[in-house]
Amino acid sequence: MLSNVLPAALPPQIPAGWRTGPPDFVGVGAMKAGTTWWWAVLARHPAIATPREPPAGQSEETLAELHQRQYGNRRPPAGEPITALHRRLYGTKEVHFFDHYGQVEQIDPAAYHRYFPRPPGHLAGEWTPRYMYDFWTPPMLRAAAPDTKLLVLLRDPLERLLSALGHNHAWAPSAPPAAVIDHQFHRSLYWRQLQWLLAHFPREQLLVLQYEQCVADPVAQARRTFTFLGLDPRAAPSAGELTKRVGRSYTRPDLSPATTDAFMRALAPDLARLLEEFPDLDANLWPSLRTLA
Repeated sequence: MLSNVLPAALPPQIPAGWRTGPPDFVGVGAMKAGTTWWWAVLARHPAIATPREPPAGQSEETLAELHQRQYGNRRPPAGEPITALHRRLYGTKEVHFFDHYGQVEQIDPAAYHRYFPRPPGHLAGEWTPRYMYDFWTPPMLRAAAPDTKLLVLLRDPLERLLSALGHNHAWAPSAPPAAVIDHQFHRSLYWRQLQWLLAHFPREQLLVLQYEQCVADPVAQARRTFTFLGLDPRAAPSAGELTKRVGRSYTRPDLSPATTDAFMRALAPDLARLLEEFPDLDANLWPSLRTLA
């Protein structure tokens, strides 16, 4: 759905003594799988630079102007201040550089690299959950940042669906329900998306995390993530810091049992292959899979 395609964020200013270059890591999925929370975990590591935060003290009016340039007439859900919206979606986490292309194009890699200034000895990256979904993004990302490490966070597909439907209704309440749920069904085909990603990047550059494992043992999974990125895992924050809620909750819809059953059975072949290819994913932590037994 075009309502889910966002324009690229504005590139940050480059502080004196910092350098730009390809991102050291890029989170590419999945939507409504805890990526904002896990980005906050990454940002707490002292060796990760997060330069895209709007400067402290920026006025509501200034951020509203930036919002208009980036979102057009797209408005936040009722009750969310524009400052919070800008910092959450266009702050440190998401760049949305590739979203709008709609086809594989040759680009100047420097246009992407300018989003990642960092001081010496630090890493920089981003996490745009749509990158795994759009077929044109993996080949373009490979051309712009061939050595970047990729992060994917997956969640029980039914839980992710319900969360995504609530999110979409809050942002676009007039969107046709059939189009929304069809779009979200295809975003739940995890293996199909990972297969295309792996057609462009070697497996050793990819870490697939499971949201439920992160919830159960956030310290261990944070250390696993930092180790993958080549960082000191001992710098992982405490469990108390890691469990702070950072995302926004939306009212989830009620789906009929017949709908949820059809959804899970339509996903079954994709899920079977996913669990075969990524045995670190614990099927027992996804209760919706029990309906397929």
